[in-house]
Amino acid sequence: MYYIGIDVGGTNLVAGLVDTGAHLVSRMSIPADRTKDADGLIQDMIGLTVRLCEEGETRIDRQYDIKAIGIGIPGQVDNRAGTIVKTVNMPLSNTNIRAAFQTVWGAPVFLGNDANCAALGEYWAGAARGCDPAVMVTLGTGVGGGMVSGGRLFDGFAGSGMEVGHMITHAGGRLCTCGNRGCWEQYGSATALIHQTIEAMESHPDSLLWQICGGDLKKVEGRTAFDAASQGDAVASGVLERYREHVAVGLISLVNMLQPEIICIGGGISNASDEMLMNPLRKLVLAGSYDKGNHTRITRATLGNDAGIIGAALLCRSI
Repeated sequence: MYYIGIDVGGTNLVAGLVDTGAHLVSRMSIPADRTKDADGLIQDMIGLTVRLCEEGETRIDRQYDIKAIGIGIPGQVDNRAGTIVKTVNMPLSNTNIRAAFQTVWGAPVFLGNDANCAALGEYWAGAARGCDPAVMVTLGTGVGGGMVSGGRLFDGFAGSGMEVGHMITHAGGRLCTCGNRGCWEQYGSATALIHQTIEAMESHPDSLLWQICGGDLKKVEGRTAFDAASQGDAVASGVLERYREHVAVGLISLVNMLQPEIICIGGGISNASDEMLMNPLRKLVLAGSYDKGNHTRITRATLGNDAGIIGAALLCRSI
């Protein structure tokens, strides 16, 4: 038996075939056509799953061999109703996606937030395997998060729990896209690091940061400060020191509230060296933890983009 996991992204729609051991055995992707409406995008997803079974590396009888289908959505979902409640930058809000899938598929269909699916993927097959409770934090365009406890996904009574990026870590701080001020993702995301790097560059025209990005502020990336700091630039090192403090504030709150056995950190920022990211974060989080005798392990997520696919496929085990 197999499971199908679908990761709905703003750039690509990706479907994967996952076996009962949580191994991704086949995957297929197509561009997400942003010109289509909800019905068009859903039909693309359905067609992708059919092709995955009929044309993928592991060809199966889709009528008999699929135990469940899971879909990871960048937004809020209502799994009980089978609907997508709201999404950011995709025309899928207030959409009954389960009903559409079950016109073609007889297998049950489960829905989850994409960050929650990534947490499930790491729990079942990645860095958090064997750890409980386990928390996943993704440092990307925003800050995403998910928690698995007792093998079950925690997502709150209405399905929108663990929106960790919208914890208020800096009261009265920067305006967030959610409408609040001081949300963690305005300080700890890759987007925030880019803004912090640009601010430092504007104040320090002699910094190596300018050379790293070719003198063009539009070319500043999340890795820019890491690249300059690795070459000894003091301004970049200062940017990273403050950025790590911002990330640690949120991690400390998660540790003190939830005391997970492990926190896996994913997203592009997590690819930085241990010396520049993980090791300093571990020290900061330990210093701020209430219970210093029982250390939550802070580690890099291991599955990359596959985490969301595997987690979505195994939603049926976890919700």
